[in-house]
Amino acid sequence: MPDYRQFRTAAGSPARMPRWVLALKVALAGLLLCGAIFPDVGGFEGKGMAFRLPLFLAPALIVPIHHAIRRRSDPGRTYPWALDAGLTIPFLLDTFGNAVGLYDTVDITDDVLHFVNWCFLMGGITTSIGFAATRGGPERSAPRWLIWLAGTGVGALAIIGWEIAEYGVMKAGVGNLSLTYGDTLFDLALSSAGGAVGAWWVTARAARQAP
Repeated sequence: MPDYRQFRTAAGSPARMPRWVLALKVALAGLLLCGAIFPDVGGFEGKGMAFRLPLFLAPALIVPIHHAIRRRSDPGRTYPWALDAGLTIPFLLDTFGNAVGLYDTVDITDDVLHFVNWCFLMGGITTSIGFAATRGGPERSAPRWLIWLAGTGVGALAIIGWEIAEYGVMKAGVGNLSLTYGDTLFDLALSSAGGAVGAWWVTARAARQAP
């Protein structure tokens, strides 16, 4: 049976956030605060960083808060570090890209990050889908293809929601966004493909590490 426990802290070890994941969150918060307080620094100008700050920081807080609440009733609960990292890395990469001006100087930055970010995002989410789908043992475990399909589907829904939100931001006149029909379709395709690759990598690794 595929082993999705490898994407969480080991049973019996301290069930807390790994230091490297904490470092990612500190870097994300620092960049977001810098962009919100000093919007004219680096490549932050015109990017609506004050608007992005709560939206980009919120996903990085979901797992720590949820874990802390669940630990009260389940002291043996392990920490889902892969999911936590998957909800943090995409927003860190996007914010870093703005900080150093990559979006303004390298044309393919947006396309590359749409693919890469969804690899991380859906890789992390698929680890939790797989963990939940295999907790019942071999007889009640979901097949690998179904877990991959679920991860890919969630990724497709996520990018649809993201593009709708971007359209709303553009119509509100925040962040100097100028979206076209072609841009939106390409972003949908790239992110959906990235999500499919991320979900596939996780299911493949879980299958290779099966006991």
